[in-house]
Amino acid sequence: MSHKSNRLIINCGATRVTAASVCVEGTQLSINNVYSEDLEYDYSVESAWLDAFTVALKLLTVRHKLSGPATVIIPGDQLLTKTIRIPQVAKDKRKQIIAFEAQQSIPYALDEVVWDSQIVGDDGIETEVLFIACKADTIYDLCNSISGLGLQVEAVSAATILDYNSLQYTEGELNQDFLSVNIGARSTNLLFANANGFFARNIALGGNTLTQSIADGLGIKFTQAEALKLKLLESDYTDADDSTTKLLRDCCDAFVQRMRQEITRSIVNYRRQKNAPAPSTILLNGGASQLPSLAKQLQAMQQTGVRNYEPLKSVVSGPEISENAEAFLPQASEVIGEAVSAIIAYPAAVNLLPEAVKAKMRFAAKKPFLLTAALCFALAPWPIAMSYKKATATYLQQAESYNTIVAPLSSYKSTLYKLSESAKKFQDDIRRVEGLIQSKANWIQFCADLQLSLTEVEDVWLDELSVVRAQQIRQSEKVDSNYSITLSGEMLVRESIDDRAGGVDRALLTRRIKQLQSSFISSEFVTEAKQPVIRWTKLNNGLNVLPFSINLSVDTTKPL
Repeated sequence: MSHKSNRLIINCGATRVTAASVCVEGTQLSINNVYSEDLEYDYSVESAWLDAFTVALKLLTVRHKLSGPATVIIPGDQLLTKTIRIPQVAKDKRKQIIAFEAQQSIPYALDEVVWDSQIVGDDGIETEVLFIACKADTIYDLCNSISGLGLQVEAVSAATILDYNSLQYTEGELNQDFLSVNIGARSTNLLFANANGFFARNIALGGNTLTQSIADGLGIKFTQAEALKLKLLESDYTDADDSTTKLLRDCCDAFVQRMRQEITRSIVNYRRQKNAPAPSTILLNGGASQLPSLAKQLQAMQQTGVRNYEPLKSVVSGPEISENAEAFLPQASEVIGEAVSAIIAYPAAVNLLPEAVKAKMRFAAKKPFLLTAALCFALAPWPIAMSYKKATATYLQQAESYNTIVAPLSSYKSTLYKLSESAKKFQDDIRRVEGLIQSKANWIQFCADLQLSLTEVEDVWLDELSVVRAQQIRQSEKVDSNYSITLSGEMLVRESIDDRAGGVDRALLTRRIKQLQSSFISSEFVTEAKQPVIRWTKLNNGLNVLPFSINLSVDTTKPL
């Protein structure tokens, strides 16, 4: 039973995007559906191509519900195609040699491009390699745009070499030398093919060159010139005035002449490099290949057969394709070339998909298996979780019964807490009362010490005794009190004070008060005394008394 595979191929043309659903069964190719959308932008502005392509592909994706993996075909004008020759080396070292030789031949650094290669010849000494590259920014932006529309890019192919696959499928065994001229909007793919292989070249000459020539000649916009060109290809354009018709024909003749010169130059290079005969048949493909004078001039110049290429002649097409075959023909060759690459004997194939995107695709392919494995791991502890759930329900029920028992005890706990706080307050009050009781004897002894000191100094009395207690600090079960005693009194001055300037000896009075202070310090209840404060106001006013105040620090080990 033959293998059957379905694929979605997206041909990213410079002026149109085509999405084709193809089916390969055995050696037969069937095209199920083809969807196309013109790109709306100024074709002369190359930088606007990617945005216009994204908009057009989005319309196709939404309108026709496209999804899944897709193979993308990059147009020739976005590619760098170079034929290089390398020494014959082992296959595992070939890529390194190709990279070295290519770096010497291309105008970009290799890390700025995504590249691949195709072997096109080997004489036993040297290997001829077709090097194909695209700017990395273009590839990544293109892949991101397509992925953003719900499609997965599985491969990025090059339009430059796909005509070779298409020719093998439609022209049998390539028993003659063919030259395929595939004229695109911005560039033309020239491919020489025979039974021994192929030679590909891309030239920067396409349908837009003719459009720009018409726009310059008539002084009109590029979009208007494009419309005139399309109308010219569809008819002889006899409804225009003679001057316009003449200019259009002159532009067409100039374009055909340039194309003929490029083809002739390519044929000469091909024969010189390959030592091969001139092609016996030239196949024209692409929109601008419909110019009547092109086939005639090539046939006259090359003395060979020239005909339009028919890429659909070996393809099974659905009814919808048959009705729109004429519109699909300019894009059909690349699509068919990519579709049949898996069923022909010697396919030309490169993949410009970056390694990072490939890794992302491989991971995306593994996602269903990873999700299944994750689900299995998630379900594995389910029986244990259910047993835990049952045990938890039992524990919760027991906890609830305990809470019912504990509820009245909780109210008792609150009452006990309040009583405990009250007890602590009473304990503090009792401690203070006990302190007063213990300090009663101390006060009696302290007052006796004060009386003795006053008697020794003479003519001194106390008016006030005040205790200044600092905040109590509780450390464990011990309460520390830090306080001091302030003594305020007066001293009788017996000296005459009639002569205020010299009648009183202030130094003597000061020494007497300090003597009193020293006498206070000698008490066992006092640790130190601050400098006495003496007020001379009354003495100055004629009174024979001298007020003073002394601050004493009390020993906390002998409380008062």
